[in-house]
Order: sequence, then C-alpha cells, then structure tokens
Amino acid sequence: MTSATTVKAPIPAGTWTIDTVHSAVNFSVKHLMVSKVRGSFDTFSGTITVDENGTPAVQAEIDVTSINTRNEQRDGHIKSADFFDAEK
Repeated sequence: MTSATTVKAPIPAGTWTIDTVHSAVNFSVKHLMVSKVRGSFDTFSGTITVDENGTPAVQAEIDVTSINTRNEQRDGHIKSADFFDAEK
C-alpha cells in the first residue's frame, strides 16, 4: 500500500485579474418561499491581490444592468427603483 502526502504551497504575493471567460457571478433567491429564482450578472470585473504576508483581498465590480434571470419582465423590475435603481 502506498500513501501520498499533499503539501499546500503558500499563495505567492501579487495581483491577478479575474478571468471573466472562466468565471461567473451567479445567484439564487427564494421566491414566495416556494421556488428558487436563479440568475447571473453577465458583466463584471475584478482583481485578487495577495499581500506579502499572504493576506488575500478581492476587488470586484458588477454591472447591475447586466442581470439575467432569463425573464425580461422580472429583469426590468429588478433594475427598477424597487430594487437596484440601475439608472442611478
């Protein structure tokens, strides 16, 4: 029988740009306590920075006008002043 040991290497210090091609911003919320509404934001960007001491930090921007729940009427309501007030 053989055994393997896994060694975790520390994350190197630096700043990385979030790869939007291989990343996603998804969500799900309960609707009327009966069903779940799932959706995503199609436009986003950000960076991940690791300090010399190993402390990570994330900076992200999400365009609320890019919400997509696969229901145009619902998306319009979420963008309205009732929720995100996306025009502002």
